Amino acid sequence: MIDLGNNGTIETINEYMSEGHRVKPYDLTSAKDLNEALLVTVATYRDYWHYENTLVRLEDNFDESLEYSDTAAWFNLSLAPEDVDDLTQEGLAVLNAATVVFDRLTERAKKNCARIVKTILDAPPTTQKLVFGCVYKIEPGDMDARIGELFDMLGEVEYHHAMPKNRDAFLELMSEQWAALK
Repeated sequence: MIDLGNNGTIETINEYMSEGHRVKPYDLTSAKDLNEALLVTVATYRDYWHYENTLVRLEDNFDESLEYSDTAAWFNLSLAPEDVDDLTQEGLAVLNAATVVFDRLTERAKKNCARIVKTILDAPPTTQKLVFGCVYKIEPGDMDARIGELFDMLGEVEYHHAMPKNRDAFLELMSEQWAALK
């Protein structure tokens, strides 16, 4: 089971905001729960991956801005950082720190998603069919490598903010990459 954290807090949010956030842990033996867990874990991974990549692009853009608008600071960042003003250093440090944090969040989300995918692959064929739309025949010893390759290719797939669209894009990629394993 995957624990969702402090259930009392989630229940309070649901009541106060008339929301329907999940309170009980996922039952990894239930196809319905696995389907929901896949939706949430794929979306979480894709969101964090997107945010991390946005921060990386922001770092690159900031570096380029410094190169053209404050060439001395840009040059001194690596050679004489003590000569760079505090505000520029702080901006760079904050961007670097945020990127590191989102890299860690992305890796954690990836591990959680991979765990759900592996659980579904280990499930009976009827559960795989309900969640994935088909049954894959992957040897247990090959699962980690296949899942890793899938995540590598996922970086090439268009990002969507909507959870179902991200899950559907993930399942489509899976179907393409694992076509010979059906």
